[in-house]
Amino acid sequence: MKQQHRRGRRVFAAVLLASTVAAGLVVGSGSPAPAEQNVVVSPHPDKKQPRIMDGRVYTITSSGPNVVVGGTFTTVRVGNSSQPKWEQPRLFRFNSNTGAIDTSFTPDINGDVEAATYTPDGKSILIAGNFTTVNGQKAVRVAKLRLDGSLDTSFNVVAGSTVKDFALVGNRLILGGKFGRINQVPVRGLAAVNATTGALDTSFDMQVADPRSSVSPYVQELDVSADRRWLVIGGSFGRVGGEVRHQVAVIDISGSSPVVAPWATDRYQRQCASVYNDTYIRGIDISPDSKYFVVNTTGAYIAYDTMCDSAARWELPPGQTGSGLQPTWVNHTGGDTFWAVEITESAVYVGGHQRWTNNPRPSPGGDSDGPGSVVRYGIAALDPYSGVPLSWNPGRDRGRGVEAFLATDDYLMVGHDTTQFDGLLRQRLAVLPTAGGTTNPAPQDVELPVQLFYTTSGSSLTTMTFNGSSFGPRSTVSTPVSWSGTRDGFVQHGRLNYFGPSQAFYSREFTGTTIGSSATNLSSSVGYVDTSHNITPYDQPYGVAETRTAAFKNGRVYYTKSGSNALYYRGHSLESGILGGFEHLASTSDWSGARALEFIGDYLYAAWSDNRLYRFHAPNGTPDWGSRTLVDSGSSGIPWSSMTGLWATK
Repeated sequence: MKQQHRRGRRVFAAVLLASTVAAGLVVGSGSPAPAEQNVVVSPHPDKKQPRIMDGRVYTITSSGPNVVVGGTFTTVRVGNSSQPKWEQPRLFRFNSNTGAIDTSFTPDINGDVEAATYTPDGKSILIAGNFTTVNGQKAVRVAKLRLDGSLDTSFNVVAGSTVKDFALVGNRLILGGKFGRINQVPVRGLAAVNATTGALDTSFDMQVADPRSSVSPYVQELDVSADRRWLVIGGSFGRVGGEVRHQVAVIDISGSSPVVAPWATDRYQRQCASVYNDTYIRGIDISPDSKYFVVNTTGAYIAYDTMCDSAARWELPPGQTGSGLQPTWVNHTGGDTFWAVEITESAVYVGGHQRWTNNPRPSPGGDSDGPGSVVRYGIAALDPYSGVPLSWNPGRDRGRGVEAFLATDDYLMVGHDTTQFDGLLRQRLAVLPTAGGTTNPAPQDVELPVQLFYTTSGSSLTTMTFNGSSFGPRSTVSTPVSWSGTRDGFVQHGRLNYFGPSQAFYSREFTGTTIGSSATNLSSSVGYVDTSHNITPYDQPYGVAETRTAAFKNGRVYYTKSGSNALYYRGHSLESGILGGFEHLASTSDWSGARALEFIGDYLYAAWSDNRLYRFHAPNGTPDWGSRTLVDSGSSGIPWSSMTGLWATK
């Protein structure tokens, strides 16, 4: 079971507010399963949430409505009230139903708390970091607290240096950090202990080695999948368990002893700015369905094709195996750090001190906006399918940034280090409800038989049925819309999205029988910015103005463009209408003959300049050129060579 925690640091102690009963504390409710959030949360933070009056937040964990927050703060206050401030440094607990702070919980911890989680029975809280005492008693960087804040001395771990992160899997507590010893036994960077006693788990032998700098190797971040199969770690290392792994490794923990998974990438081997010589990994989270994970980084802008200052999706085995693996998508800030990441069913929430997202090519260089970039101050929601920003954009004052997330069934909790969120005073903690949230539509697949629609160089729209081998009679669709200047498109969720005149990308209602009389110019309306240079029309991404054929599958637009014979793809969010700023090469074969494209089932269909229709096997989107098959030689009389647009509906 995935533990709901994110990293944390520091605490002191005092008292002043209400009792456990007044706080609404529920005892023994158990550690929750991964949150079920089928909406993008409301951008407006709860009024009753507590306020954190100073410092930073590094960790948030919950058991039912009982939420524990850790950080560098010293003072908290009940939200939306005139009650006085309360000194409770480094760790406090509140009730998410009422917003009340539990003043019976007053642990005195003498150092930073980097991570916290409830035990599965909800009766204890595990913490880790850089402390050496709790309530004046020895507790060296890992400790177990009772619900009254007292130290459980039956659990005893001594870590030689900072524990940066951990994950609780059954009764095994997996530790990652800068330590070289656990319980006086030499073990470097990654270890496991018994969650009841603290005894070192000698069956978990998976040390990290080959640091990227003169600093000893260490683990900066880790997460465990909800199915308890996969452990993903990130940090300063080049080898894990004897296998070459650059900064990120996937480990199979389903057996009695861990095994390094056959999953490797060299994308994090390249260096960013020299100040990040040890590691530029800053956040890792695994999806609720245990199928993929996202890695956040810092590093400064180096080049558009690096992983510096990015968020990237990677598929877990069996979705991806082997070496030289590539991410499913990457989103760049253009020079600002992404810290924390939290994945739900509907969104990938990323936080840092970024000013922009979708910004792989800032102009004139790093720390600037560039073609396709959109403003997302300090926090953003990315489309899980494409990595493109959703329209969700509450904004916050940037500071150092968001460094803690927690998703529950009812809320997304955001821990940071500044005071403003969504233009409101919400000091260092924002509790965002799922109530009032919005949906993020998943990409649709169109399966045979279909209704085909096409345009030619004129202004008419023609339709016909298609079952995969034969076509029904053609008819002209009566519509007030002029299709002149159409450059191909696709239909999703009752909307036709297409490249059209004035070098722009458009969207209009399209059900096959109902066609919207007006179109939205997405190029001008989604918020692209490039204030320094205005290199492209509407500040949209490179290549949009030049696109001439297009089709959509699995969150990607596949397209050809003028001036090139290749096939490309970029991400696209159906919810926001934003096109991905990064242009990927899908195929180097000669696609110059393509006149219109459309995905139907596992195939990409292409109307060609030789007046024929071909299909290419493309179950995952990227077509196999060698699978090209003739569908229609032109004997049907359909003008394939004259098409300027081709799309299908059921």
